[in-house]
Amino acid sequence: MKTSFLLSLAATVLLAACGGGGDMTPTQVAEKYLTHLNKMEFKEAKEYGTEKTAGMLDLLAGMASMMPKNENTGFKISGEAIDGDKATVTYRSEGKDADETITLIKQDGKWLVDMAKEDGMGEESGDMMNDLDAGMDSIMDGAGEAMEEAGEAMQEAAQ
Repeated sequence: MKTSFLLSLAATVLLAACGGGGDMTPTQVAEKYLTHLNKMEFKEAKEYGTEKTAGMLDLLAGMASMMPKNENTGFKISGEAIDGDKATVTYRSEGKDADETITLIKQDGKWLVDMAKEDGMGEESGDMMNDLDAGMDSIMDGAGEAMEEAGEAMQEAAQ
């Protein structure tokens, strides 16, 4: 009996030390999420998001190879507002002039980032999408030029 009590106590202490996420505040969850997002660690960021957020992160991860590495990964959290099972965390990314917000909801006792494409993805993800869009434009321009050159070469060869 004494051994099972000690094992239970040890397990409880171990779980408390690891965090488990259930006792994290919205600010702590947002900080972890943004840190991973800024480093393009989408798998790790998914641990702090809802299913909708995970879907957006899967989309970003699929396009990550076309995006430039984010050199500016710093941010400072400046506020938190909780209203029942919803929370908003305000932060400012390094090099930005305006505050940004991230929305969280409480599911099964845990705070999770709640983002979906239709909700917008915040400026950090928006910057990544803009970089991707610029990269795709560059690829398409290059492909168009290559096609034109190939067409000209074929015409010259046919003459």
